[in-house]
Amino acid sequence: MRSRYPLIALLLLLLVPIAGAGTAAARSKHHHRKHHHRQVQRHQTKPLPDMGPIPAPSLFGLDTDLYESNHAYWAKDIPLAQQLGARFDHFVLGPKTASGDFAEPDFVIAQARRAGMGVVLSLGGIPQACSISPSPSSVHVCPPTTPADLARYQSYLRTVLLRYRNVVSYYESWTEPNNGSKWLPSPQPAKYAALLEADYQTVQQVNSQYGLDIKLLFGSPINFSIIPGSTNSTAVLPFVHAVLADLHGQRPFDGAALHAYRFPPATEGPDALDWDYVGGVPNAPGANGPYPSQGCIKAPWCQMTWSGELSAYEQEFSNHGYGQVPIWITEFGWPGNAVPGGDYYPAELTQTLYLTQSYADLLRLPFVQAALWFNLRDYQPGYASPDPAFFYHYGLYEYGFAPKPAAAAFQTLAAANPGR
Repeated sequence: MRSRYPLIALLLLLLVPIAGAGTAAARSKHHHRKHHHRQVQRHQTKPLPDMGPIPAPSLFGLDTDLYESNHAYWAKDIPLAQQLGARFDHFVLGPKTASGDFAEPDFVIAQARRAGMGVVLSLGGIPQACSISPSPSSVHVCPPTTPADLARYQSYLRTVLLRYRNVVSYYESWTEPNNGSKWLPSPQPAKYAALLEADYQTVQQVNSQYGLDIKLLFGSPINFSIIPGSTNSTAVLPFVHAVLADLHGQRPFDGAALHAYRFPPATEGPDALDWDYVGGVPNAPGANGPYPSQGCIKAPWCQMTWSGELSAYEQEFSNHGYGQVPIWITEFGWPGNAVPGGDYYPAELTQTLYLTQSYADLLRLPFVQAALWFNLRDYQPGYASPDPAFFYHYGLYEYGFAPKPAAAAFQTLAAANPGR
């Protein structure tokens, strides 16, 4: 079996130079911190004003974050997404918000809401609640795992929820907690379960106090095909199985997020059978694999299509007694290249085919409540990024806004499915 790319970087939106916040060249998606005091700052807690009813979840969302240095380009992305028919955007909160700097998410959320789009916010680490000593260079991937840090993180989360209570209803509890580069020092199902419970407690308290209906999503695992020992990460299904076991029947989530990538080579489109790791997940009664309805009839490796993987993810929650859990695919997509170059740089028409096939799957899967294609535009050529080179070309547009055929396909599908 082939080695994979399980470690797609957590992409933070570019810093917006509002009110002298800095030049475009200084913006970065990764926030490197020095020493910070341990108390979460409480300033800038005034909530954003009400901007009308929050849109219903949709299958036709677009991620608008990318690695680039051109603020003028970046400011055009949400209006462009709206023109394509996108109904939701996705933003990852950075560590600066824990010190009261909300300028960047305020800008994105206000722009999206004015465009009639909803926003799902993803949570990550903050310097005041990092449980690793000494702190890593990127505290965003440092989880709170001690009782004291969990309490500090709850205080931070409460501040965020109150600030955006009029404009955001959906939050993702961490991104890629099964990814060893996003949850340091390595995936820890029991520790993530504890964070999920702490987050949910805070959400429920705010909901009760303010009469709100904020929803918390189980954090988005990534990659069903991680080979044990090949990386410091755990495949999606064994990780989720372990987290749910550690919850012991508690339900500290309202839905479940997922980063549903199938990485190149190009033969791994939605309809292809892919090898997925399911070691540690019990076989279904009377079967030789854990997910026979999805075609997974062997262990510890079995083959499933993309829709089979999504269904197996849903099935894992059902197997633990949670019923049909709404699934939010907060990132998914395939690359497309104007100049194809082998399996890892497929043609733009291949991207269009895979987009069309994946939406055929999404539209027939009743448990998928929302999905956001990654990405609106390609990364800036030559701009430094921790992602593999093929990941620069996941956009529906080239970096300079030249549309790929997949953009028209997305727009057509979104227009043809107004209620989805």
